[in-house]
Amino acid sequence: MLKALLSCKNGKAILVLNFPNNPTGYTPTVKEAEGILDAIKQAADLGVNIVAVMDDAYFGLYYEDLIKEYIFARLVGLHPNVLPIKIDGATKEEYAWGFRVGFLTFGIQDPLVLEALEKKTMGSIRSTISCSPHLSQTMILDALLDPEFEMQRKERNKVMEDRARRVKEILADGKYADEFEPYPFNSGYFVCLRIKHSDAETLRIHLLNQYGVGTISLAKTDLRIAFSCLELKDLDRLFELIYQSCKELNQCYIKL
Repeated sequence: MLKALLSCKNGKAILVLNFPNNPTGYTPTVKEAEGILDAIKQAADLGVNIVAVMDDAYFGLYYEDLIKEYIFARLVGLHPNVLPIKIDGATKEEYAWGFRVGFLTFGIQDPLVLEALEKKTMGSIRSTISCSPHLSQTMILDALLDPEFEMQRKERNKVMEDRARRVKEILADGKYADEFEPYPFNSGYFVCLRIKHSDAETLRIHLLNQYGVGTISLAKTDLRIAFSCLELKDLDRLFELIYQSCKELNQCYIKL
């Protein structure tokens, strides 16, 4: 990362960090997060101006020993050459799917700079979105103020964790390894599979048309699975169908 930051033209860099990551479902370990922060600090010390954008849409959905605080918080005040910006929302963190309520947080201590950024942001919103969704904003605000909300959110987090752990158990078995394997994942809503023999888009279409299973293909080899929307009891069957579909497609290729 340090090498990439130092190679940016005119000493300016925009760095986007998305953890838990979409599509892989990966979040850095504590040690890896420290390495990211060190690289940013070193680049800033050497004169690089960095806008560090944190896409924290899935923050808090952690299932292993990972960094449990916002990297954004560690970047605030880290260096005068670093401008941290946090982008998050209620859609994933608060399970308000479809509400599309987002937040921007600028990690700036200078009130004059902050005021200027706020005005520019407001102008950009007016010129693009124009009318914000007041109904969903109001519903989210009321939910956040409810004294039982945090308990309910933790209950949903536990549901997600149980699903993620079951996915790990299924994929750790090794019985599907000849056709696909997961990229490292430890958080969030997704697991991403590396498909070894079939084309991922062809596999996606086959799964949808033959079995009514919806997935997302990424490039030629990667298939994203959203375990977030599956019941625990359906996870085993899902991966059986993916494996079966891989075999069916392989047979088609052999016949050709």
